[in-house]
Amino acid sequence: MEIYKYGFEMKFDGYSSSINLIKNVKYFYNIKKILQFTFVCKEPTFYGWGRKKSGKKAIELSTKFNGKFKLLEDGFIRSVGLGVDGAKLLSIVEDDIGIYYDATSQSRLEKILSEHKFDNELLQESKWCIDFITTHNISKYNNAPNISKNLIQKYELENSNNILIIAQTHGDASLEYGLANQFSTFDMINAAINENPNSNILLKIHPDVLSGKKKSDIDIANLPSQIKIISENINPISLLKHITKVYTKTSAMGFEALMCGCECVCFGVPFYAGWGLSDDRAQIPLRRNKKLSLEQLFAGAYLLYAKYIDPYSGTPTTLKRVLPQINTLKNIKLNECKKTKFLFGFSIWKRKFMFPFLGKNLNFISTFSKNPLQQALNLGLNKDSAIYIWGKKEYPQVQKWCNENGVQIIRVEDGFIRSIGLGSDLTRPYSLVFDDAGIYFDTTSPSRLENILNYHKFSPYEIESAKKLREILINSKISKYNDDKDVIITHKNSKIALVIGQVEDDASVKIGADGMKNIELLRLARQNSPHAHIIYKPHPDVVSGNRVGAVKTTEALRYCDEVLEGVSMPTLLDIADEIHTMTSTSGLEAILRKKRVICYGRPFWAGWGLSDDKKPQPRRYRSLSSDELIAGAYLLYPRYIHPLNLEACEACDLVVALQEQKTRLQQPINALLHKIKSLYARVGQKLLYVVLFAVKR
Repeated sequence: MEIYKYGFEMKFDGYSSSINLIKNVKYFYNIKKILQFTFVCKEPTFYGWGRKKSGKKAIELSTKFNGKFKLLEDGFIRSVGLGVDGAKLLSIVEDDIGIYYDATSQSRLEKILSEHKFDNELLQESKWCIDFITTHNISKYNNAPNISKNLIQKYELENSNNILIIAQTHGDASLEYGLANQFSTFDMINAAINENPNSNILLKIHPDVLSGKKKSDIDIANLPSQIKIISENINPISLLKHITKVYTKTSAMGFEALMCGCECVCFGVPFYAGWGLSDDRAQIPLRRNKKLSLEQLFAGAYLLYAKYIDPYSGTPTTLKRVLPQINTLKNIKLNECKKTKFLFGFSIWKRKFMFPFLGKNLNFISTFSKNPLQQALNLGLNKDSAIYIWGKKEYPQVQKWCNENGVQIIRVEDGFIRSIGLGSDLTRPYSLVFDDAGIYFDTTSPSRLENILNYHKFSPYEIESAKKLREILINSKISKYNDDKDVIITHKNSKIALVIGQVEDDASVKIGADGMKNIELLRLARQNSPHAHIIYKPHPDVVSGNRVGAVKTTEALRYCDEVLEGVSMPTLLDIADEIHTMTSTSGLEAILRKKRVICYGRPFWAGWGLSDDKKPQPRRYRSLSSDELIAGAYLLYPRYIHPLNLEACEACDLVVALQEQKTRLQQPINALLHKIKSLYARVGQKLLYVVLFAVKR
């Protein structure tokens, strides 16, 4: 039996008695429900969930049919959201001996930790992952906000000696099988009090209890008065950074505490106890007779024992690859604006594309409204609302109302890795920027991007990510629109200068280049590079007839040697020695390829010491490396969504997906369909606006 998910073939893996298990692990395994009269294949494998009924049944069936069993459980970094709320499972552990939380017998994890020879490469990967987890506050569920300053003050965490007791859920299997039942909850609590006099002692409730899904293993009503109960749902890593020592029975949060540098006292035998890293109060099985470093223990559990899938493609991946993806999804969901949103200046075709970026509660104000502010007020606009305006469109009344009511306007534009196809052809954008300070192409005032480039302290991880993105962008030949073909161009003997045409009525040209025309750009390029072989590439929106800025070929050839249309920007950038442009983001693409860029305007990427700027660049206060510029412009400023599920993603994920789309588009039949769709979109737009203009009049 074979099934297909996201275009990848999955083999048949085995059987299970649990329909819920089959459903929950469908991205990891192709499992068939076993019924009374099911014909079982030769050497079958049976799957079950840990020590639950399905797990016991899997072991029983493996004996009956002379097969194998595999016991499954959630991975240690599970999802973005609670499992009980239906959050997609991104990690799983698989055990053909026992299960990691059962200390009464050996497990595959215990065997790995006891016998595996951890090489330096694995330990370096382990160290990288631990650093990422603790830096970005990645936990099992990733559904809780970081601890706030108010909560730090509320629970007096400014103290140097904070003790945390970790509560678990009532009936947690890890308590029974982790040998924790020999201790009462108050044994642990009394130890925490007696061993830490004059300390600030706190107790954290399990997130499943806070959500109302399960009961706690601790009777909160009978707790000693000196213990502060943390009732808020707080990201555990962000909390542990303020903790000196934790007390737990078998909670996985105890291992997160070790990662954060806390002491960990165990009143049970979780998977991380007995290896020399924890203060163990329970009797440790003699099987655990080896001392491990934190990196070794992590590598065994998180890298060798657990499995991971890509949240977008559903294909197998590594922890190192999925951690940034989880971080992106986590931050987007936690920072999602819950306010009612009012959007001004969004053409009809743009509106359906905004929901993946902004979620629900969107009110679009007609671009043809005679009184857009009044329309918004009639729909419920108030000082608690969020206001979004497309690009640099001006709404004086709206601006005045925002100033009077303390509402910040957020301006929206296409990102720098946008789509396969032109925006003017109504192609969905997979990247947008949201700017609450200005907008990147308007140099008359600061923007959020300019502030990032001026003041942000770029972390080693951000620089590493920028290097990775640079490599993948160059190798994939992905640009902003990706509508032109990648072709082979023979190199000229002379220096090649690429002149990049733009849309002349574009706001970036009007504001950032003082309304310069493409013919003037060509003249200046020839003036500054008199002996170069000059290639002129008109803007694809101009070539399509959608926008203004056309230069007659005869006029262009007065200053250039050839005009090239329909050739992809990456192809031309690769062969060019220098690039001449006004404000095009292709200048940024040239910088990331370490090309010489002669700039005749004031784009966001100029003024940082990476381009030859012919106009003064205001408010650019420092020099940047090209990696810092890439990190700011591509990683920190835009938002990205993935073409497969329209969920938030990283830049690298989008580039890979667009490359696959672009490859498919190169096929003749797909290219033809794309042209027909583009033509239809152009004609449809013009007819629609004629009708709307007539109605407005």
